Amino acid sequence: MKRLFTIYSVLIVLFFFTGCAGVWEFFGDIADKLSEEKPETTPEGKKELTSHYYLEKSSTYEKNDELQTALFYMQIADILNPDNTKIHEKIVSLKSAIDHQAGQHFTTGVTCFKKGRFKDARKQFLTTLRYDPDHKEALGYLKNRLHPKEYVTYKVKDPETLKDISKKFYKDASKAFLIAYFNHLKTGSKLESGTTLELPMLGLEINRPPIHIPTALTKTKTLLRDKRYPESIKMSKKVTADDQGVEEALQQAINEQLIKAEDLLKQKQYEQALAVAQRVLDEDKSNMAAKNLINTAFCQQARNLLIRKNYTEALQVLTKADAEYDCVKKTISDVHTAKKKQAEVHYLKGVKYFLNEELQSAILEWEKALTLNPEHKKARKNIDNAQSLLEKLKKVK
Repeated sequence: MKRLFTIYSVLIVLFFFTGCAGVWEFFGDIADKLSEEKPETTPEGKKELTSHYYLEKSSTYEKNDELQTALFYMQIADILNPDNTKIHEKIVSLKSAIDHQAGQHFTTGVTCFKKGRFKDARKQFLTTLRYDPDHKEALGYLKNRLHPKEYVTYKVKDPETLKDISKKFYKDASKAFLIAYFNHLKTGSKLESGTTLELPMLGLEINRPPIHIPTALTKTKTLLRDKRYPESIKMSKKVTADDQGVEEALQQAINEQLIKAEDLLKQKQYEQALAVAQRVLDEDKSNMAAKNLINTAFCQQARNLLIRKNYTEALQVLTKADAEYDCVKKTISDVHTAKKKQAEVHYLKGVKYFLNEELQSAILEWEKALTLNPEHKKARKNIDNAQSLLEKLKKVK
């Protein structure tokens, strides 16, 4: 009992010394281990506290690349044996390794985010948090920029801790800090029975509670009746395709979504139409109707920009489309043709200015022509001639 009190005292000192939120996650594991161990005794029969057990634990976790846990056990060993310089050096080494690994994964995550590879970015930021649970930048990206699209609602049962819930849903007790962060709690918070938590789905392998098939089917039909099609698709996917009515319900939801996308397209609400069609494609990768809708939306959006002579924006929109589609090929061709025609308009304006001896205005028009059509040889040649003439006029004056 006295030894257990001493260990708890050490843990409390370590908690205030390190300020590490993860201390409480390991507290239970250590207490369980201590209750199983038989106390070591000296020849005089006195109980002796050693650091050997914690050094071995630290080494095991380090080999498994669980550096935060390894550091925690090494810090306990350091408190129990403060004169051992090798332990202190190992702590410095572990901290350095943690900072290095967290930094590398965070940098990779930022790179992926900037390239639009959001799934890879999320994975890298989560790996960053595995090494450094308090990494504010990684947490910021996950919560504010890569905000999870889906949560699992969970009611706390008594007695249950964040660690228990994390182990149940993420198959990893160390992910408790994620639940705490997204629910504005502290990692060591005591949970009251009946409290509702939102468990973020961040690309992790979540052990979902079993779905009762009749309940899922009934819920799907209710969602369909209320025209909540995205939710009905998600619900119907929670049961197997062999269950009676699932396939029909799923297809009905998809068809309703496609009709909605078509209506939005007719109203020239391109972004909304694209979003709806993309949701269908996310659920059914081979859905040709959704693919056609997406590429048609890009083409129509580009043509609308073409009418307004926003050629650069039109081409940027078309880069998002499938280049093999006929409408995409034709629209790209039409944009380039329109650019050349507009370049010719600016070229002729420049000629008129030149004939009126307005050389600066002529040069500006020809430069616009070259911007639209870099291969316009006459515009380039005329600019050179006009600039040469301006230089001669300056010398005469």
